[in-house]
Amino acid sequence: MLVKVAQVCIIYAHPSRSTVRKLRDLLASYYTVWWDEDLHSGDYRAEIERQLATAGCVVPVWCRIARADKDVVDEASYAERHSIPLAPVKIEDVDSPLGFASLHTVDLNGWSGDLADPRLAVLLKNLGKVLQKEPRLLPRLEELSIGKSRFSTPELFRSVSSHETALQPESAVRALSLYGKDPVLVSAYDIFNEEHRDAILRDLEQCRSAGRPVLLDSGNYEASRKGDKEWTVERLHEAMQHPSYDMAFCFDELNTGPDVEGVFRSVVSSVERDSRKTSRPVLPIVHAPRSEENGLARVDFMPELLKRLSRELRPALVALPERELGPGLLARAKTMYAIRRALDDLGFYQPIHLLGTGNPLSIAVLAAVGADCFDGLEWCRTVADHETGRLYHFQQYDFFGWQTKLADSQVVRDARDSDKIEFAGKVIFHNLEFFSNWMSELRVHLHTGKIERFLTDKLPGRADGMKQLEQAVPEIFS
Repeated sequence: MLVKVAQVCIIYAHPSRSTVRKLRDLLASYYTVWWDEDLHSGDYRAEIERQLATAGCVVPVWCRIARADKDVVDEASYAERHSIPLAPVKIEDVDSPLGFASLHTVDLNGWSGDLADPRLAVLLKNLGKVLQKEPRLLPRLEELSIGKSRFSTPELFRSVSSHETALQPESAVRALSLYGKDPVLVSAYDIFNEEHRDAILRDLEQCRSAGRPVLLDSGNYEASRKGDKEWTVERLHEAMQHPSYDMAFCFDELNTGPDVEGVFRSVVSSVERDSRKTSRPVLPIVHAPRSEENGLARVDFMPELLKRLSRELRPALVALPERELGPGLLARAKTMYAIRRALDDLGFYQPIHLLGTGNPLSIAVLAAVGADCFDGLEWCRTVADHETGRLYHFQQYDFFGWQTKLADSQVVRDARDSDKIEFAGKVIFHNLEFFSNWMSELRVHLHTGKIERFLTDKLPGRADGMKQLEQAVPEIFS
């Protein structure tokens, strides 16, 4: 019979089982964990003794009842006699039993299961030192609330832009309002400059009334691509006066210098300045400092820079461009993991938004290593193969129309069969169905610990592709 050998063994008094279960679920995100609910039959005492003797660490959970429970105290004493490290916690305002007072005990008095509780970071750090193994990552949030907006994570905001897409902003927002499922990112530049502004704002309000968050982008992407040097922070502030959004990104400086301190101060100043122009949450965008030698992004500065900004601003979401994480997806995954690792030291969970990430495979890989939200224009630039998740040229939709016919959404099926919907519109609705399903499937696999199965099925080369990911980020994929 295969006997489970756990890195962490939890001992506790049974009346506190509901709280201990939450603690067990948390620790199981990082380590192999054993507690008495893993007992099924046989000699219970012998199995408990075996687990205590082989555990990398024992976590006694002290409360008033546990202090008086002979079995719990005996089990803790057994571990101490056999030099098994102890990392105790207390869930009530009690002293440790006689003989254990000298051990550093994490005070979780009143903990209700909140994964963002900063005291958990202390416990995880203690376990990491004892086990000589850093925990992977703090548990990610399954849902994010920003202002009055709430959405599941990871999530893809469908970007709307006047730059190089198959639909003009008013048509793209109209399609999104009709489909009725997805969060939206719209450019302040387009709200300010589009002649169909009223129609865009009306459809954005329809999205919001359906409970779908609308994120206002700074507009600098469109302005820089179009060479419009007249786009200023004052124009962003004017666009912010329209109420058809739930949250906004700050006016970001695209051309940062090499000075980390300068980048830090610039971002803080931008968020504080723009926040005075709206009652909605303003979220920071962070661009990497640039090398003085070649002008390339200094990705090695990003983990500590983002950590410092998160501590200063405590933003609901912090954004950075995917392209500044590295030259290729594997390099970007390594950088993203390093950022998440650094942010976890804050003691609270800091959600991350990646700008310009609309490729399904990139979304899946970068979500697996710690990113929470994304935005991208692929949904209105390419056509997605529902079976593989790969993207093709927009004009190649003819080969995928049969997939649209099988769509779950009646709106999508009607668009395919309607003579009033042009070719581009049919592709757009086809893609909207695909990305909704992709994100839903990704969330399920990520939150149930089956992300490697999902990626192995989707990566080019399948198992070989997964092996490359394992080598790039072994802390996540080993």
